[in-house]
Amino acid sequence: MNGKRFPLLTLLLCLLGWPGPAVGAPAQQPLTLLVHPYQTAASLTKNFTPLAEYLSRAVNIPIRIKISESYKAHMHAVGEEQFDLAFLGPAPYVQITHTYGPKTILGRLEINGSPYFRGIIICRANDPITSLKELAGKKFAFGDPNSTMSHYVPRFMLDEAGVKITDLREHAFLGMHANVALGVIGGYYDAGGVMENTFDAYKDRGLRVLAKSPPIPEHLFVAAKHIPAETVAALRQALRSLRDPLILSPIKEKLTGIVPTDDKDYDFLRRILKKFDKLRVD
Repeated sequence: MNGKRFPLLTLLLCLLGWPGPAVGAPAQQPLTLLVHPYQTAASLTKNFTPLAEYLSRAVNIPIRIKISESYKAHMHAVGEEQFDLAFLGPAPYVQITHTYGPKTILGRLEINGSPYFRGIIICRANDPITSLKELAGKKFAFGDPNSTMSHYVPRFMLDEAGVKITDLREHAFLGMHANVALGVIGGYYDAGGVMENTFDAYKDRGLRVLAKSPPIPEHLFVAAKHIPAETVAALRQALRSLRDPLILSPIKEKLTGIVPTDDKDYDFLRRILKKFDKLRVD
């Protein structure tokens, strides 16, 4: 044994026929899939676990879910390469790439066959408001300050309708999209900005669409620069081959696939963010 002393348990196992510790390449270190907190951490962990398990099998590397503490923390972690894989909203992606440079794109979501989605400005179903212009002097609910569909897009829509944020009687940032919907339903706010699927989830509780945004490119997955090229290629292939609704639908209702995308697809959103001087990560 070359003078080395083995622990007693190891020696006994060897005598019983155990081949001993594996020799050769070390086991692959797990990769972390970082997700921004657009829902509760428990919900997101549950919803993304089937995807993590699928990708783990595809690349033969364990993949674990980690939920960022805030949108801001998520953006800084991705921007500063303190991650392996990440799921990003469109606006954070644009801000991160503007501040830190390009990221390795793996693919973007496709909902009902379309890689675009829309923001919705909602109001109560029985509210007499019929246009965005009428929101001047009203109370408006946004989600997270760094959210695409619950801040930047609805704010752009209001501005295009001639309603500046200073024209509102009051505005607030409520965090998650669901909080915006509940704030409007409860009468605390006259209107608010949410993504389409949030409206769909709460519309039967007394909401209606006041306005819809132009199409915005969907959420996307990115990889850190330290991920080997062959692993990136395998991840892209696995994502683009994925059609299993048991894996896709927990992430987003009616998610039909993950498709190729290019940085230039987000140029329209860059124009929106530039208008509000919100291109950089704070």
